[in-house]
Amino acid sequence: MILIVLIANMNIFHLVKEVPKMKRIFFLIAVAVLACFSFSCKESITDSRPRIIRAPQDMIWTADTIKGIGTATQLIPDNLLVFAPNDAWLTCWSDIARGLIWHFDGKTWNESNIQADVGGMRINDIAGYSSNDLWTCGYTGDEIFLAHYNGRNWEKYNTTGIKGELLDMCKDADGNIWASGRNGLVMKYDKTKWRSNVIKIPNLDPEQYFNKCIRFVNNEMYISISVKGYNNGNKYYFVGGTIDNWKLLDSMVLVNPNSIIKWGYYQFSVSNNKLYSMGIGGLWNYESGWQRKYNYSSALFDAWEASKDYILTGGDDDIEFFNGSSWNNIKSIFKITTPNYRFRNVWTDGYESMIVGYDVFDLKPRIIVWRGN
Repeated sequence: MILIVLIANMNIFHLVKEVPKMKRIFFLIAVAVLACFSFSCKESITDSRPRIIRAPQDMIWTADTIKGIGTATQLIPDNLLVFAPNDAWLTCWSDIARGLIWHFDGKTWNESNIQADVGGMRINDIAGYSSNDLWTCGYTGDEIFLAHYNGRNWEKYNTTGIKGELLDMCKDADGNIWASGRNGLVMKYDKTKWRSNVIKIPNLDPEQYFNKCIRFVNNEMYISISVKGYNNGNKYYFVGGTIDNWKLLDSMVLVNPNSIIKWGYYQFSVSNNKLYSMGIGGLWNYESGWQRKYNYSSALFDAWEASKDYILTGGDDDIEFFNGSSWNNIKSIFKITTPNYRFRNVWTDGYESMIVGYDVFDLKPRIIVWRGN
């Protein structure tokens, strides 16, 4: 194989001709040795290892850097959707309407330039059935935004007249796509059309609250609702149900440092058929009520469970791994030298992992995606 590569490379072939005859054999041997390193011995080591479940500390990690487009001064990761280790999507916040959606094909991260297809908008999340059948949500102007991707281009869905912003998306067991957002808005796509609904909170106008997180697990849809400026504090509701049939499951009011945090109001995630919530104070798991899984002094932004003894979490300046008996800080693996680094998204199946992070105080933050196997 090395000889084929050498012959194909005309520059090396020409170089060989310039070497005296008696020394050519030694020259070829030297070039062959160098070729081994040029074509990455790391890859051959990685590929030769058996595909087994490994702790993050035992994985080989590759760092991919995603930079802003053109004059963008900021690019911040938002949500990660993984269909497979070689097929993943990342939504981002940017100060221009570019660089908002990126796709990983197993080799590189490429921008999916939605602006070229639908014009100006902002993206918050993405959900779907495959990389050839996706939906994304956000807002444009003062109206919500929905668009569909068929593997080639984006097409905007007509949402004229629906005010507000869609913040989060998910898919249920029947393949319906759900989205939730400001003003209590919930939307459901049954593979033919979108249907909208507003969750009603007693004694509150819908403009006073928003549905921040929405996830489906165990035949139930769950939503975290945030109330803006509640008596100089914050109030949150946890509801479950379906379109036109929502029920209040829990609530909490946070007005001072001594207030009891019942669940993580930053984000929900579902993995291994479990509902997790993340936020200030750590990680919670919902099992007939919220149970704190991990008490964390700062804020967590994402969590993913491959099995009961394999959980990754990402947070403020920290990555934690649960091995079934203890939590371990594994940040040192990634050799981060700057303070206040934020690990925004995590995903793992135990065989392979993805971790997305960025420098919070960098004026032009670069997103780094670490891939481990």
